[in-house]
Amino acid sequence: MNYLTELERDSLCELFNISLGGAAKLMSEMISDEILLTVPSLKLITEAEAKNFENLANKDVCTVEQKFVGDIGNGSAFLLFHKSASLEIVKMMMKDYVALNEVSQFEKDALSEIGNIILNAILSNLAKMSNYKIETQIPEFFSGKYEELLLNRNPNTNEDNSILLVFIDYQLKGKEIKGYIFFILNFDSIKNLSRVLIEKLK
Repeated sequence: MNYLTELERDSLCELFNISLGGAAKLMSEMISDEILLTVPSLKLITEAEAKNFENLANKDVCTVEQKFVGDIGNGSAFLLFHKSASLEIVKMMMKDYVALNEVSQFEKDALSEIGNIILNAILSNLAKMSNYKIETQIPEFFSGKYEELLLNRNPNTNEDNSILLVFIDYQLKGKEIKGYIFFILNFDSIKNLSRVLIEKLK
């Protein structure tokens, strides 16, 4: 069973904490209101555990995927929301500029922009903090069933890969929206990354 030590988990959490803090600031500027994020929590799960995670199976979700290659290895980063949460985010971004029945038309562009901000913040900070060279592809937006988007369509997901899962909560004007970041990457790469971060954070 693959596992991370407490120190390794803490180093990875710090990476996400720093990255998401910067992303929240940019998002706050986009909607002209403050966005509060909880300190991210993290866990390492298997593909089988991911399939049954939080009863997401067969649920309608929206994801933004960014593939990457480089010193860290080949992998994918996903930002995922429940469908209802994604529409709530779009309403927050568009405010009074569109009618409620038109919100879904702007969903792809709005969430792609958020995914671009968050995933780029994480991967750029990862490269900066680890001194790894990482090349990223343009983020892609997908909408559909959870397991089809996260697992079935991703060729990187196999028995050699692990899934690093990060929980994040957004709060704005009393609203609370839960999002998930899935890092699909070889376990040895995740382990090595955490060890590099430990040295950098000393």
